[in-house]
Amino acid sequence: MTSLTEPIGRTAFFAGIDRKLLKKVAESAIVCDYEKGETIVKEGEMGLGMYVILRGRVEVSKNRSGSRIPLAELGPEQFFAEMSLIDDKPRSATITTLEETECLLFTRDSFLTLMSKNPQLAIRLARSLAERLRSTDDRSGGAAPAPAVLASEIIGTAEHNGSVGVVPPESRKAAVQQRLLNVFEWLYTAKAFTRFSVALLGCPVEGSAANLIEEIRVGDVKALILPADEAVAMNIEAYGAGSFNLHVFTPERPSVIRFAPVTIRPGDRFTLNLPAMALSPCTASLLTPVPEGAA
Repeated sequence: MTSLTEPIGRTAFFAGIDRKLLKKVAESAIVCDYEKGETIVKEGEMGLGMYVILRGRVEVSKNRSGSRIPLAELGPEQFFAEMSLIDDKPRSATITTLEETECLLFTRDSFLTLMSKNPQLAIRLARSLAERLRSTDDRSGGAAPAPAVLASEIIGTAEHNGSVGVVPPESRKAAVQQRLLNVFEWLYTAKAFTRFSVALLGCPVEGSAANLIEEIRVGDVKALILPADEAVAMNIEAYGAGSFNLHVFTPERPSVIRFAPVTIRPGDRFTLNLPAMALSPCTASLLTPVPEGAA
């Protein structure tokens, strides 16, 4: 099984992780061989988990009024059906082999176990799901589609020829924010983000923190990933006038903390204080304005 570490390590999802973790990932994989024309994932049925293609090619398609609409082709070192790792909903696209194909299957249970012990995998999954949204957002704004997008795994609304249509900017921002909220709600429900807090910010503000782990952007929406076992003082600064939304996820809370839209002017500053989970699991998060002229 260790021979699988090399091909797994070449996929975008796992690229760059250390060899010890790659070995654990390889040990959890199931090798699946398919003939040409076989269906791996069927639209409307439950998914088993995420697949990584070792060799061969597959087609992503959707059923529209009884007609099969091709959306994308995927090949070696690409992956699909990662939404199966964090939800138990029926899949929203069909994956069919275009030639003899060999895949690795990572089941939901095995991957959740890996993520609980290796939190960097949870961040990679969040980044991957956000990338799908980013590609979908590009297409809704009229940009050319990415060649390996499985956007329907995220939103289930890919239209004819894989285009979601041109959406007004404000509606697009609201839709992207809601989809990102859905992604993190799924991650927390699946117990995949037990070591992180997340602050989701809309424009026109930027956020920063000394112990920021990673920032994931989709258009003007930012997801700031923060350590749950450390106290966090996140700075928020406005670069334009209007209002911004803030949604905060923490492992110890059953639902997202929602701050009502906050009216701002350019240069306004706020601080979001999150206590360390282990020290103060029930303390409320606090968003406070920074007085004008304060250092």
